[in-house]
Amino acid sequence: MSTAAALQALGRPSTPSVTSRISDGVTGWLAKRTSRRGFLVRAGVVGSAFAVDTVGFALKPGTAYAAVCGPGASCASGWTVFCATINDGVNACPPGSIAAGWWKADGASLCGGKARYIVDCNATCSRCSGGGASGICAKSCWSCSCRCGPTTGCDQRKNCCNAFRYGQCHTEVAQVGGVQCRVVSCTPPWKWEKCSTAPATDNNTRDHTSGQLPAAFTPITQRYIAMGENGSVLGASVYGELAVAGGRAQQYQRGRISQSAATGVHETVAAIAARYVELGAEAGPLGFPATGNVVQAGGAVTRFQNGRISWHPSLGAYVTRGALAVSYAHFGGEAGVLGFPTSDQAEVAGGTGVAVPTQRGRVSLRTGGAAYPVHDVLAEAYDRAGNEDGPLGFPTGEEVAVAGGRAQVFEHGRISSSEATGAHWLSRRLAEKYVELGAESSSLGFPTGDEHEEREWPWRSAAARTVRLVTFERGAMTWNGVDDEVTVVSR
Repeated sequence: MSTAAALQALGRPSTPSVTSRISDGVTGWLAKRTSRRGFLVRAGVVGSAFAVDTVGFALKPGTAYAAVCGPGASCASGWTVFCATINDGVNACPPGSIAAGWWKADGASLCGGKARYIVDCNATCSRCSGGGASGICAKSCWSCSCRCGPTTGCDQRKNCCNAFRYGQCHTEVAQVGGVQCRVVSCTPPWKWEKCSTAPATDNNTRDHTSGQLPAAFTPITQRYIAMGENGSVLGASVYGELAVAGGRAQQYQRGRISQSAATGVHETVAAIAARYVELGAEAGPLGFPATGNVVQAGGAVTRFQNGRISWHPSLGAYVTRGALAVSYAHFGGEAGVLGFPTSDQAEVAGGTGVAVPTQRGRVSLRTGGAAYPVHDVLAEAYDRAGNEDGPLGFPTGEEVAVAGGRAQVFEHGRISSSEATGAHWLSRRLAEKYVELGAESSSLGFPTGDEHEEREWPWRSAAARTVRLVTFERGAMTWNGVDDEVTVVSR
Protein backbone atom coordinates (compact mmCIF):
# COMPACT_ATOMS: atom_id res chain seq x y z
CA MET A 1 0.00 0.00 0.00
CA SER A 2 1.35 3.46 -0.85
CA THR A 3 1.71 6.29 1.63
CA ALA A 4 -1.25 8.07 0.06
CA ALA A 5 -3.46 5.01 0.40
CA ALA A 6 -2.35 4.51 3.99
CA LEU A 7 -3.16 8.08 4.91
CA GLN A 8 -6.52 7.82 3.18
CA ALA A 9 -7.28 4.69 5.19
CA LEU A 10 -6.58 6.70 8.34
CA GLY A 11 -9.03 9.38 7.26
CA ARG A 12 -6.33 11.84 6.17
CA PRO A 13 -5.97 13.70 2.86
CA SER A 14 -4.83 11.37 0.06
CA THR A 15 -2.90 13.89 -2.06
CA PRO A 16 0.80 12.82 -2.07
CA SER A 17 3.13 15.40 -0.56
CA VAL A 18 6.88 15.74 -0.88
CA THR A 19 7.16 14.07 2.51
CA SER A 20 4.96 11.18 1.36
CA ARG A 21 7.06 10.60 -1.74
CA ILE A 22 10.23 10.63 0.36
CA SER A 23 8.58 8.18 2.73
CA ASP A 24 7.84 5.77 -0.09
CA GLY A 25 11.43 6.02 -1.21
CA VAL A 26 12.73 5.33 2.29
CA THR A 27 10.37 2.35 2.51
CA GLY A 28 11.93 0.83 -0.58
CA TRP A 29 15.39 1.41 0.80
CA LEU A 30 14.49 -0.27 4.12
CA ALA A 31 12.92 -3.21 2.33
CA LYS A 32 16.38 -4.27 1.22
CA ARG A 33 17.69 -4.33 4.76
CA THR A 34 16.92 -6.24 7.95
CA SER A 35 16.19 -4.29 11.10
CA ARG A 36 13.67 -3.86 13.88
CA ARG A 37 11.87 -1.59 11.45
CA GLY A 38 11.12 -4.48 9.07
CA PHE A 39 7.46 -4.45 9.99
CA LEU A 40 6.93 -1.02 8.47
CA VAL A 41 7.86 -2.32 5.05
CA ARG A 42 4.74 -4.50 5.27
CA ALA A 43 2.57 -1.94 7.01
CA GLY A 44 -0.34 -0.14 5.44
CA VAL A 45 0.22 2.61 7.99
CA VAL A 46 3.88 3.14 7.02
CA GLY A 47 3.32 6.61 5.59
CA SER A 48 1.82 7.85 8.81
CA ALA A 49 5.00 6.98 10.69
CA PHE A 50 7.36 8.53 8.20
CA ALA A 51 5.24 11.64 7.84
CA VAL A 52 6.01 12.41 11.47
CA ASP A 53 9.79 12.32 11.19
CA THR A 54 10.91 10.88 7.86
CA VAL A 55 14.61 11.57 8.13
CA GLY A 56 14.85 10.75 11.82
CA PHE A 57 13.06 7.45 11.35
CA ALA A 58 15.24 6.40 8.43
CA LEU A 59 18.49 7.25 10.15
CA LYS A 60 17.59 6.06 13.67
CA PRO A 61 15.49 2.92 13.19
CA GLY A 62 16.20 1.57 16.66
CA THR A 63 14.50 4.33 18.61
CA ALA A 64 10.77 3.76 18.12
CA TYR A 65 9.94 0.56 19.97
CA ALA A 66 11.21 -1.48 22.86
CA ALA A 67 11.73 -5.09 23.81
CA VAL A 68 11.59 -5.82 27.54
CA CYS A 69 12.77 -8.82 29.57
CA GLY A 70 14.60 -10.03 26.47
CA PRO A 71 17.03 -8.77 23.82
CA GLY A 72 17.98 -5.14 24.18
CA ALA A 73 17.20 -4.95 27.85
CA SER A 74 19.07 -1.78 28.66
CA CYS A 75 17.83 1.76 28.35
CA ALA A 76 20.52 2.33 25.73
CA SER A 77 18.86 -0.18 23.41
CA GLY A 78 16.31 2.44 22.45
CA TRP A 79 13.18 0.35 22.97
CA THR A 80 10.19 1.75 24.90
CA VAL A 81 9.11 0.43 28.29
CA PHE A 82 5.86 -1.51 28.79
CA CYS A 83 3.12 0.44 30.57
CA ALA A 84 2.67 -2.24 33.24
CA THR A 85 6.24 -1.60 34.36
CA ILE A 86 5.66 2.08 35.13
CA ASN A 87 1.90 2.04 35.82
CA ASP A 88 1.71 -0.06 39.00
CA GLY A 89 1.34 -3.25 37.01
CA VAL A 90 -1.67 -2.00 35.04
CA ASN A 91 -1.51 -2.95 31.35
CA ALA A 92 -3.13 0.29 30.16
CA CYS A 93 -2.12 3.77 29.08
CA PRO A 94 -1.25 5.70 32.26
CA PRO A 95 -2.80 9.09 33.07
CA GLY A 96 -1.42 11.80 30.83
CA SER A 97 -1.04 9.52 27.80
CA ILE A 98 -3.21 8.38 24.93
CA ALA A 99 -3.26 5.37 22.58
CA ALA A 100 -1.80 6.72 19.35
CA GLY A 101 -0.87 3.71 17.19
CA TRP A 102 -0.40 -0.05 17.13
CA TRP A 103 1.27 -2.98 15.41
CA LYS A 104 1.07 -6.75 15.73
CA ALA A 105 3.34 -9.77 15.95
CA ASP A 106 1.99 -12.95 14.34
CA GLY A 107 2.19 -16.41 15.87
CA ALA A 108 2.76 -15.24 19.44
CA SER A 109 2.93 -18.04 22.00
CA LEU A 110 1.58 -15.61 24.61
CA CYS A 111 -1.61 -15.45 22.54
CA GLY A 112 -1.90 -19.15 21.81
CA GLY A 113 -0.10 -18.89 18.47
CA LYS A 114 -2.24 -16.02 17.20
CA ALA A 115 -1.37 -12.36 16.70
CA ARG A 116 -0.26 -10.25 19.61
CA TYR A 117 -1.01 -6.52 19.45
CA ILE A 118 1.22 -3.78 20.86
CA VAL A 119 -0.25 -0.31 21.40
CA ASP A 120 1.82 2.85 21.74
CA CYS A 121 0.69 5.15 24.53
CA ASN A 122 1.95 8.58 23.56
CA ALA A 123 2.22 11.51 25.94
CA THR A 124 -0.33 14.28 25.59
CA CYS A 125 0.66 17.84 24.75
CA SER A 126 -0.64 19.10 28.08
CA ARG A 127 1.90 21.86 28.69
CA CYS A 128 1.46 23.61 25.36
CA SER A 129 0.93 22.75 21.68
CA GLY A 130 2.62 23.25 18.35
CA GLY A 131 6.25 22.94 17.38
CA GLY A 132 7.90 19.60 16.69
CA ALA A 133 7.18 17.42 13.67
CA SER A 134 3.79 16.82 12.12
CA GLY A 135 1.62 14.99 14.67
CA ILE A 136 4.20 15.43 17.47
CA CYS A 137 4.30 18.56 19.59
CA ALA A 138 7.54 20.08 20.89
CA LYS A 139 9.19 18.11 23.72
CA SER A 140 8.69 21.03 26.07
CA CYS A 141 4.93 20.45 25.69
CA TRP A 142 4.90 16.73 26.55
CA SER A 143 3.08 15.55 29.66
CA CYS A 144 6.14 13.49 30.66
CA SER A 145 9.90 13.74 30.38
CA CYS A 146 12.42 11.32 28.88
CA ARG A 147 13.94 8.86 31.36
CA CYS A 148 14.82 5.20 31.69
CA GLY A 149 12.58 2.54 33.17
CA PRO A 150 13.13 1.34 36.77
CA THR A 151 16.54 -0.14 37.48
CA THR A 152 14.93 -2.96 39.45
CA GLY A 153 13.63 -5.77 37.28
CA CYS A 154 14.33 -6.41 33.62
CA ASP A 155 12.31 -3.63 31.99
CA GLN A 156 14.68 -0.64 32.02
CA ARG A 157 13.76 0.71 28.58
CA LYS A 158 13.01 4.25 27.53
CA ASN A 159 10.08 6.07 29.06
CA CYS A 160 8.73 9.04 27.09
CA CYS A 161 11.75 9.44 24.83
CA ASN A 162 10.84 8.24 21.33
CA ALA A 163 9.11 10.83 19.16
CA PHE A 164 7.01 8.67 16.84
CA ARG A 165 3.35 8.29 16.03
CA TYR A 166 1.97 5.62 13.74
CA GLY A 167 -1.43 7.18 13.80
CA GLN A 168 -4.10 4.44 13.80
CA CYS A 169 -5.55 5.52 17.16
CA HIS A 170 -7.31 8.73 18.21
CA THR A 171 -6.82 10.46 14.89
CA GLU A 172 -9.08 13.23 16.20
CA VAL A 173 -6.11 14.36 18.33
CA ALA A 174 -3.88 16.40 16.02
CA GLN A 175 -0.72 16.30 18.12
CA VAL A 176 0.71 14.04 20.80
CA GLY A 177 4.02 13.78 22.59
CA GLY A 178 6.53 10.96 22.51
CA VAL A 179 5.82 7.29 23.22
CA GLN A 180 5.52 6.96 26.99
CA CYS A 181 4.98 3.19 27.15
CA ARG A 182 3.38 0.18 25.45
CA VAL A 183 0.25 -1.88 26.11
CA VAL A 184 -0.07 -5.50 24.91
CA SER A 185 -3.18 -7.50 24.04
CA CYS A 186 -4.26 -10.60 22.14
CA THR A 187 -7.43 -8.73 21.11
CA PRO A 188 -7.26 -6.25 18.20
CA PRO A 189 -7.04 -2.71 19.63
CA TRP A 190 -9.88 -1.41 17.48
CA LYS A 191 -12.18 -3.63 19.56
CA TRP A 192 -11.32 -1.87 22.83
CA GLU A 193 -9.73 1.48 21.85
CA LYS A 194 -10.53 4.21 19.37
CA CYS A 195 -8.24 2.78 16.67
CA SER A 196 -8.48 1.94 12.98
CA THR A 197 -7.75 -1.46 11.44
CA ALA A 198 -4.85 -0.20 9.30
CA PRO A 199 -2.28 -3.04 9.61
CA ALA A 200 1.31 -3.03 10.84
CA THR A 201 3.43 -6.07 11.66
CA ASP A 202 6.73 -6.69 13.46
CA ASN A 203 7.29 -10.33 14.30
CA ASN A 204 10.55 -9.44 16.07
CA THR A 205 8.41 -8.20 18.97
CA ARG A 206 6.50 -11.47 19.24
CA ASP A 207 7.90 -12.58 22.59
CA HIS A 208 8.56 -9.23 24.26
CA THR A 209 7.19 -9.09 27.79
CA SER A 210 7.64 -7.56 31.23
CA GLY A 211 7.92 -8.96 34.70
CA GLN A 212 4.77 -6.96 35.48
CA LEU A 213 2.67 -8.67 32.79
CA PRO A 214 1.02 -12.11 32.55
CA ALA A 215 3.81 -14.29 31.18
CA ALA A 216 2.13 -17.31 29.58
CA PHE A 217 -0.86 -18.46 27.57
CA THR A 218 -2.78 -20.09 30.41
CA PRO A 219 -6.44 -21.06 30.92
CA ILE A 220 -6.88 -17.74 32.73
CA THR A 221 -5.44 -15.88 29.74
CA GLN A 222 -7.78 -17.78 27.42
CA ARG A 223 -10.81 -16.80 29.50
CA TYR A 224 -9.68 -13.16 29.56
CA ILE A 225 -9.24 -13.16 25.78
CA ALA A 226 -12.70 -14.68 25.32
CA MET A 227 -14.14 -11.85 27.44
CA GLY A 228 -12.46 -9.14 25.33
CA GLU A 229 -9.41 -8.31 27.48
CA ASN A 230 -8.96 -4.55 28.02
CA GLY A 231 -12.40 -3.92 26.53
CA SER A 232 -14.12 -6.38 28.87
CA VAL A 233 -15.87 -5.70 32.18
CA LEU A 234 -12.60 -6.64 33.89
CA GLY A 235 -10.49 -3.90 32.31
CA ALA A 236 -6.71 -4.21 32.08
CA SER A 237 -4.60 -6.84 33.82
CA VAL A 238 -2.74 -5.83 36.99
CA TYR A 239 0.68 -7.53 37.32
CA GLY A 240 0.99 -11.21 36.44
CA GLU A 241 -0.78 -14.37 37.52
CA LEU A 242 -0.65 -15.44 41.16
CA ALA A 243 -0.17 -18.89 42.60
CA VAL A 244 -2.86 -19.37 45.28
CA ALA A 245 -3.69 -22.33 47.49
CA GLY A 246 -5.38 -24.87 45.25
CA GLY A 247 -4.91 -23.02 41.97
CA ARG A 248 -4.10 -19.72 40.32
CA ALA A 249 -5.56 -16.23 40.03
CA GLN A 250 -5.12 -13.02 38.04
CA GLN A 251 -6.07 -9.52 39.13
CA TYR A 252 -7.64 -6.93 36.83
CA GLN A 253 -8.70 -3.32 37.21
CA ARG A 254 -12.31 -4.30 37.87
CA GLY A 255 -12.20 -7.90 38.97
CA ARG A 256 -10.41 -11.23 39.10
CA ILE A 257 -10.18 -14.56 37.31
CA SER A 258 -9.60 -17.68 39.42
CA GLN A 259 -8.69 -21.21 38.35
CA SER A 260 -8.73 -24.57 40.12
CA ALA A 261 -8.88 -28.16 38.95
CA ALA A 262 -12.20 -28.62 40.76
CA THR A 263 -14.02 -25.54 39.46
CA GLY A 264 -12.35 -24.54 36.20
CA VAL A 265 -11.79 -20.91 35.25
CA HIS A 266 -14.27 -18.22 36.28
CA GLU A 267 -14.30 -14.46 36.78
CA THR A 268 -15.59 -12.29 39.60
CA VAL A 269 -16.48 -8.72 38.67
CA ALA A 270 -16.76 -5.26 40.25
CA ALA A 271 -18.48 -5.16 43.66
CA ILE A 272 -18.73 -8.96 43.82
CA ALA A 273 -14.97 -9.23 43.24
CA ALA A 274 -14.33 -6.59 45.91
CA ARG A 275 -16.35 -8.53 48.50
CA TYR A 276 -14.64 -11.77 47.44
CA VAL A 277 -11.18 -10.29 47.97
CA GLU A 278 -12.31 -8.73 51.26
CA LEU A 279 -13.25 -12.22 52.47
CA GLY A 280 -9.87 -13.66 51.49
CA ALA A 281 -10.60 -14.57 47.84
CA GLU A 282 -9.67 -18.17 47.00
CA ALA A 283 -8.25 -18.77 50.48
CA GLY A 284 -11.39 -17.43 52.17
CA PRO A 285 -14.55 -19.25 53.30
CA LEU A 286 -16.15 -19.17 49.85
CA GLY A 287 -13.36 -21.04 48.05
CA PHE A 288 -13.06 -20.77 44.25
CA PRO A 289 -15.83 -19.40 42.01
CA ALA A 290 -17.95 -22.11 40.39
CA THR A 291 -19.57 -19.76 37.86
CA GLY A 292 -18.69 -16.48 36.22
CA ASN A 293 -20.63 -13.25 36.73
CA VAL A 294 -24.28 -14.15 36.07
CA VAL A 295 -26.60 -11.21 35.34
CA GLN A 296 -29.90 -11.83 37.08
CA ALA A 297 -33.07 -9.95 38.02
CA GLY A 298 -31.58 -6.46 37.77
CA GLY A 299 -28.34 -7.43 39.48
CA ALA A 300 -25.74 -10.20 39.37
CA VAL A 301 -24.59 -13.27 41.24
CA THR A 302 -21.47 -15.43 41.38
CA ARG A 303 -21.62 -18.90 42.90
CA PHE A 304 -18.63 -20.30 44.75
CA GLN A 305 -17.65 -23.69 46.11
CA ASN A 306 -19.06 -22.79 49.51
CA GLY A 307 -21.63 -20.09 48.88
CA ARG A 308 -22.58 -17.14 46.71
CA ILE A 309 -22.25 -13.37 46.48
CA SER A 310 -25.32 -11.50 45.25
CA TRP A 311 -25.20 -7.90 44.06
CA HIS A 312 -27.95 -5.41 43.33
CA PRO A 313 -27.21 -1.77 42.39
CA SER A 314 -29.53 -0.35 45.05
CA LEU A 315 -28.52 -2.80 47.80
CA GLY A 316 -24.86 -3.78 47.43
CA ALA A 317 -23.04 -7.12 47.43
CA TYR A 318 -23.85 -9.66 50.15
CA VAL A 319 -22.76 -13.15 51.07
CA THR A 320 -24.63 -16.37 51.81
CA ARG A 321 -22.69 -19.53 52.65
CA GLY A 322 -23.00 -23.25 53.16
CA ALA A 323 -26.40 -24.91 53.57
CA LEU A 324 -28.14 -21.54 53.78
CA ALA A 325 -26.82 -20.60 50.33
CA VAL A 326 -27.96 -23.96 48.92
CA SER A 327 -31.44 -23.46 50.32
CA TYR A 328 -31.63 -19.86 49.11
CA ALA A 329 -30.82 -21.09 45.61
CA HIS A 330 -33.43 -23.88 45.97
CA PHE A 331 -36.07 -21.27 46.76
CA GLY A 332 -35.26 -19.35 43.56
CA GLY A 333 -32.34 -17.23 44.71
CA GLU A 334 -32.20 -13.64 43.50
CA ALA A 335 -34.85 -14.25 40.82
CA GLY A 336 -37.23 -16.01 43.23
CA VAL A 337 -39.89 -14.79 45.63
CA LEU A 338 -37.30 -13.63 48.17
CA GLY A 339 -35.30 -11.32 45.90
CA PHE A 340 -31.74 -10.19 46.70
CA PRO A 341 -30.14 -10.34 50.16
CA THR A 342 -30.08 -7.04 52.02
CA SER A 343 -27.13 -8.01 54.24
CA ASP A 344 -24.69 -10.87 54.77
CA GLN A 345 -25.94 -13.96 56.56
CA ALA A 346 -25.37 -13.79 60.29
CA GLU A 347 -25.70 -15.90 63.42
CA VAL A 348 -29.05 -15.59 65.18
CA ALA A 349 -30.75 -16.89 68.33
CA GLY A 350 -27.58 -16.92 70.38
CA GLY A 351 -25.55 -18.68 67.72
CA THR A 352 -27.96 -21.63 67.36
CA GLY A 353 -28.47 -20.88 63.69
CA VAL A 354 -28.00 -18.44 60.83
CA ALA A 355 -30.28 -16.30 58.71
CA VAL A 356 -30.11 -13.87 55.81
CA PRO A 357 -32.67 -11.08 55.26
CA THR A 358 -33.77 -10.43 51.69
CA GLN A 359 -35.80 -7.87 49.77
CA ARG A 360 -39.05 -9.76 50.37
CA GLY A 361 -38.35 -11.98 53.34
CA ARG A 362 -35.57 -14.10 54.83
CA VAL A 363 -34.11 -17.60 54.96
CA SER A 364 -33.49 -19.17 58.38
CA LEU A 365 -31.48 -22.24 59.32
CA ARG A 366 -31.15 -23.84 62.75
CA THR A 367 -27.83 -25.67 63.18
CA GLY A 368 -28.37 -29.32 62.39
CA GLY A 369 -31.77 -28.65 60.84
CA ALA A 370 -33.16 -27.55 57.51
CA ALA A 371 -33.42 -24.04 56.10
CA TYR A 372 -36.78 -22.50 55.28
CA PRO A 373 -37.88 -19.20 53.76
CA VAL A 374 -40.39 -16.77 55.19
CA HIS A 375 -41.60 -14.23 52.68
CA ASP A 376 -44.01 -11.43 51.90
CA VAL A 377 -46.49 -10.43 54.66
CA LEU A 378 -45.63 -13.54 56.68
CA ALA A 379 -42.04 -12.27 56.86
CA GLU A 380 -43.32 -8.89 58.02
CA ALA A 381 -45.23 -10.56 60.87
CA TYR A 382 -42.19 -12.71 61.69
CA ASP A 383 -40.07 -9.57 61.88
CA ARG A 384 -42.56 -7.98 64.29
CA ALA A 385 -42.24 -11.09 66.48
CA GLY A 386 -38.44 -10.73 66.57
CA ASN A 387 -37.64 -13.35 63.94
CA GLU A 388 -35.45 -16.24 65.15
CA ASP A 389 -34.63 -14.37 68.38
CA GLY A 390 -38.31 -13.93 69.25
CA PRO A 391 -40.92 -16.24 70.81
CA LEU A 392 -41.58 -18.12 67.55
CA GLY A 393 -38.05 -19.47 67.05
CA PHE A 394 -37.06 -20.92 63.67
CA PRO A 395 -39.50 -21.95 60.94
CA THR A 396 -40.03 -25.72 60.76
CA GLY A 397 -41.44 -25.80 57.26
CA GLU A 398 -42.41 -23.67 54.28
CA GLU A 399 -45.68 -21.79 54.19
CA VAL A 400 -48.76 -23.77 53.16
CA ALA A 401 -52.08 -22.84 51.61
CA VAL A 402 -55.09 -23.02 53.95
CA ALA A 403 -58.73 -22.31 53.31
CA GLY A 404 -58.93 -18.58 52.68
CA GLY A 405 -55.24 -17.81 52.99
CA ARG A 406 -51.76 -19.01 54.02
CA ALA A 407 -50.03 -20.22 57.16
CA GLN A 408 -46.55 -21.16 58.36
CA VAL A 409 -45.47 -23.18 61.37
CA PHE A 410 -42.52 -22.32 63.63
CA GLU A 411 -40.78 -24.04 66.51
CA HIS A 412 -42.94 -22.24 69.04
CA GLY A 413 -45.87 -20.77 67.15
CA ARG A 414 -47.68 -19.98 63.93
CA ILE A 415 -48.30 -17.15 61.48
CA SER A 416 -51.63 -16.99 59.61
CA SER A 417 -52.55 -14.66 56.76
CA SER A 418 -55.59 -13.79 54.66
CA GLU A 419 -56.37 -10.96 52.28
CA ALA A 420 -58.94 -9.58 54.70
CA THR A 421 -56.91 -9.73 57.91
CA GLY A 422 -53.25 -9.55 56.89
CA ALA A 423 -50.58 -11.72 58.55
CA HIS A 424 -50.40 -12.12 62.33
CA TRP A 425 -48.51 -14.34 64.76
CA LEU A 426 -49.30 -16.27 67.91
CA SER A 427 -46.85 -18.18 70.10
CA ARG A 428 -46.73 -21.69 71.59
CA ARG A 429 -49.69 -22.09 73.97
CA LEU A 430 -52.12 -20.00 71.99
CA ALA A 431 -50.97 -21.59 68.74
CA GLU A 432 -51.43 -25.10 70.17
CA LYS A 433 -55.01 -24.31 71.24
CA TYR A 434 -55.73 -22.64 67.90
CA VAL A 435 -54.60 -25.75 66.01
CA GLU A 436 -56.59 -27.96 68.38
CA LEU A 437 -59.72 -25.98 67.49
CA GLY A 438 -59.04 -26.26 63.73
CA ALA A 439 -56.79 -23.23 63.20
CA GLU A 440 -57.88 -21.02 60.30
CA SER A 441 -60.84 -23.32 59.56
CA SER A 442 -62.13 -23.07 63.14
CA SER A 443 -65.01 -20.92 64.33
CA LEU A 444 -62.50 -18.22 65.26
CA GLY A 445 -61.30 -17.66 61.66
CA PHE A 446 -58.02 -15.81 61.02
CA PRO A 447 -56.23 -13.67 63.63
CA THR A 448 -56.80 -9.95 63.21
CA GLY A 449 -53.80 -8.84 65.28
CA ASP A 450 -50.49 -10.10 66.64
CA GLU A 451 -50.33 -11.75 70.04
CA HIS A 452 -49.66 -9.17 72.72
CA GLU A 453 -49.80 -8.56 76.49
CA GLU A 454 -52.91 -7.10 78.05
CA ARG A 455 -54.03 -6.30 81.58
CA GLU A 456 -57.14 -8.28 82.47
CA TRP A 457 -59.54 -7.27 85.29
CA PRO A 458 -61.47 -10.32 86.55
CA TRP A 459 -65.01 -9.46 87.68
CA ARG A 460 -64.57 -11.41 90.95
CA SER A 461 -61.71 -9.26 92.32
CA ALA A 462 -60.05 -5.94 91.92
CA ALA A 463 -56.64 -7.52 91.28
CA ALA A 464 -55.45 -7.19 87.70
CA ARG A 465 -53.40 -9.87 85.93
CA THR A 466 -51.32 -9.87 82.76
CA VAL A 467 -52.39 -12.23 79.96
CA ARG A 468 -51.38 -12.88 76.36
CA LEU A 469 -54.19 -11.97 73.97
CA VAL A 470 -54.94 -12.66 70.28
CA THR A 471 -58.07 -11.37 68.55
CA PHE A 472 -59.70 -13.23 65.67
CA GLU A 473 -62.33 -12.56 63.07
CA ARG A 474 -64.94 -14.21 65.30
CA GLY A 475 -63.55 -14.20 68.79
CA ALA A 476 -60.43 -14.05 70.96
CA MET A 477 -58.06 -16.16 73.04
CA THR A 478 -56.09 -15.35 76.16
CA TRP A 479 -53.35 -17.20 77.97
CA ASN A 480 -52.63 -16.74 81.67
CA GLY A 481 -49.01 -17.71 82.13
CA VAL A 482 -49.31 -18.09 85.89
CA ASP A 483 -52.00 -20.77 85.70
CA ASP A 484 -51.08 -21.87 82.14
CA GLU A 485 -54.74 -21.38 81.34
CA VAL A 486 -56.04 -20.68 77.80
CA THR A 487 -59.46 -19.06 77.50
CA VAL A 488 -61.39 -18.99 74.24
CA VAL A 489 -64.11 -16.48 73.58
CA SER A 490 -66.19 -17.01 70.42
CA ARG A 491 -68.81 -14.75 68.98
